Amino acid sequence: MHFVYEGFTHSGGTRRFTFRGIEERSQASVFAIDVPLPLLAENRISVQDGPAFCLQLLTTASLGDPSQLARLQHYIVVGEDFRPLLKERERRAAEKALKKAPRRPFRKPPISSNLRGLGRPSQQP
Repeated sequence: MHFVYEGFTHSGGTRRFTFRGIEERSQASVFAIDVPLPLLAENRISVQDGPAFCLQLLTTASLGDPSQLARLQHYIVVGEDFRPLLKERERRAAEKALKKAPRRPFRKPPISSNLRGLGRPSQQP
């Protein structure tokens, strides 16, 4: 099954993202996922990334048990739904921390620079 984003509506502090699930042999299904905006802010997800987050939920559910996908037809996102995203962020941060900073190549100073004689003994008596 693949999903097509159809848009969103906004009511109070909740944004509803609507998707159409299309399968080759069956009728298209509509999925409406409500995301409380404070949850997005809490988990440092921009509102513009809301559809991508919901699409990830749908894609993950479609690969698993069909009952998981059925529950997303009218669904309100909870804090637990952000756990895989937060784990992925932590993993990336750990990988980044393990990488050494790239070494900047040493460049010779230009002839006009006053740093040219740096590191040489002073010529003054």
